[in-house]
Amino acid sequence: MARPHVLLTGFGPFPGVADNPSAWLAETLAEQRPASEFKLHARVLPTEWNAAARLPRLYQSLQPHVMIHFGLSEHAAAFRIERSAHNRVAQRADARGALPKSPAIRAEGPDRFDTPFPAAALAAHLRQNGLAAVTSRSAGAYLCNFLYYHSLDWARRQRSARLVLFVHVPPWTRKRGPFSQEALLHGAGETLRFVLRYANDQEPFKTLGAR
Repeated sequence: MARPHVLLTGFGPFPGVADNPSAWLAETLAEQRPASEFKLHARVLPTEWNAAARLPRLYQSLQPHVMIHFGLSEHAAAFRIERSAHNRVAQRADARGALPKSPAIRAEGPDRFDTPFPAAALAAHLRQNGLAAVTSRSAGAYLCNFLYYHSLDWARRQRSARLVLFVHVPPWTRKRGPFSQEALLHGAGETLRFVLRYANDQEPFKTLGAR
């Protein structure tokens, strides 16, 4: 039976943030998760407008059934489970100093895409595991939202079911505490486990052998 493909992503540095925890989370989860359960792909994405716009090509190549994007929210005080991506772009420089070409992601695209994933249930699960977590209706207007919009758009165009989720993580601290490296990795790991259990319960994914 075919194994489902799972894509985990994080972002690299961007202006004001030289050490982005989302990149470390994606790579570390990929190293720790047993490869026999599913085919896992991890990517650290450049925090660049042009690179994010080219990601649908990566999706076409990998054909992920599940995508979990991690990104840093500098002002977050909890894991933020994003419900929606909006068709808007902030005039904010990326890691190369480039600005976006348009105030909209797609000039004729929908104002918003919503994930069908039960964000509130995941937030509740994280809280039950001692992690601060909330749901959010706005992924902002920077590259996190830009990526999420493209991913949800790609997913809805596919013939088979695809599951896409974006999770903002708070800044990490080097000391023990609610936002230490250990705590963030615990939250990211619980997120991955919850998402895969949810996928396993959905009929379209059962035929793929999801675990």
